[in-house]
Amino acid sequence: MSADCVLVAYASQSGSTAGIAATIAAELRAAGLSVDCRPASDVEDLTGYAAIILGSGVFLARRMSDGGGFLTRHAGHLDARRVWLFAAGPIGRARAATNGTAEDAGVMHVARGIGARGAATFGAIDPTVGSDLFDHLEPTNQARVRGWARTIVDELTESEPSIA
Repeated sequence: MSADCVLVAYASQSGSTAGIAATIAAELRAAGLSVDCRPASDVEDLTGYAAIILGSGVFLARRMSDGGGFLTRHAGHLDARRVWLFAAGPIGRARAATNGTAEDAGVMHVARGIGARGAATFGAIDPTVGSDLFDHLEPTNQARVRGWARTIVDELTESEPSIA
């Protein structure tokens, strides 16, 4: 791992968040960046990572849904790194945007709270399936995931000092 390595960490129960993380990592690698992609709960040390991209199905602090409390465990080291967050799907029909994309208020709130450079939620609610208890998600839009990853590549490749 070089001092310019990017960590793509994820918490995934069903595999969808891991798949999004793998897609993001592949996009970053294709741009020539050094990337580690692994479960957030396995990350013990952030030394050597210039940037962190953290994904979870949801961001609920009381449930430590970010991979065993990743943000809490590493709070003292995140300020010195560029950080992005993503969620694999929204919670609650009220959080779906009218343009067909989903925005999870939880991930946006957490991102602002930690000073992340950006956040995104991937997956859209299928309005044809009604349920008070469950949200049914349409398949993740892979082009949107890749596009978001490329915006991160653009920001990471701008001249900015490395973290040693």
